[in-house]
Amino acid sequence: MRTLLLTEAPFRDLASRAILAEAAEAVPHAPPLLLATRAQRVPAGFLPVAPGEVPAGIRQVLLTGIFLDRGQLEVALATAAAAIAGGARLLVHNLALEGEAARAEAPAGAAVLDHAAGLGLRDHRTANILTLWRVAAPLRLLGYPERLVPPDDALAAKLPPGPILGLAIRGGEEMRRSWRPRLPTIARILSLAGGWAVLALPTRLPGGPDDDLVAAREIVAAALPGAALLLPELADPVVWRRQLTPARFKALVGRCRMVVTNRDLVAALATASGVPVLGLALGADRRIVSCLATVANELPPGSALLHPAAG
Repeated sequence: MRTLLLTEAPFRDLASRAILAEAAEAVPHAPPLLLATRAQRVPAGFLPVAPGEVPAGIRQVLLTGIFLDRGQLEVALATAAAAIAGGARLLVHNLALEGEAARAEAPAGAAVLDHAAGLGLRDHRTANILTLWRVAAPLRLLGYPERLVPPDDALAAKLPPGPILGLAIRGGEEMRRSWRPRLPTIARILSLAGGWAVLALPTRLPGGPDDDLVAAREIVAAALPGAALLLPELADPVVWRRQLTPARFKALVGRCRMVVTNRDLVAALATASGVPVLGLALGADRRIVSCLATVANELPPGSALLHPAAG
């Protein structure tokens, strides 16, 4: 069955890779999946097609992943409508709406979602948005299903014995303006892990505009001076791309005694691994709030959503 997969910026980070790998397993298709994307790197099992194009023979369209850009969402909805007009069926699996894509007013083309047999959604916030849009198809909350990937210990086996603090804070100047005035409060939170080794958990390619490792290094230097940073080789973009799979990332998260993060993938994997997670609500990014609200009934003891105060 030829399947056209619609998502925003596929494989841009570890979260997207995890979501697409889970979707490819969850949705019946005859490989490879046809992927509407301009992505430079498309792994085995996927074939790129031009954005907005509906190749001949498409029998189903899969809308999945995280959408932040409203324009990209509207292109995906229009492409889905064209495919349905040609006889395809629409599947929605593990969809998440954030940023501009999650505005309360419905985007152009949202009516195509009424044609889906059901809407499999990643989080409660996306369900609320689609309710505001008056989408008629039934909603089903999947709750970050990519977190259920079996762990691969290839990298975790390199970690030393003893307690480890996992740290993942979204990089970039906007986030930096949020956490820097809150460093004293964040330092008090991290003091719970005084004397522990620290494992930075980079979900984005090192060297990019919102590289997690930049924020992790600055925060550790200020809040836990002298703490040992583990697996420094993950700062190499080539090593990160070749060695850090979602399954290996889950094993790293699972090896931590506690995780402090504002990354939803990290929090979701920690919850699935039984690791307490302290979620930091920073800036305008609400993804950690969405995640912890969605998996609230499964949070390990000691977990909390924190709003660090400035000063």
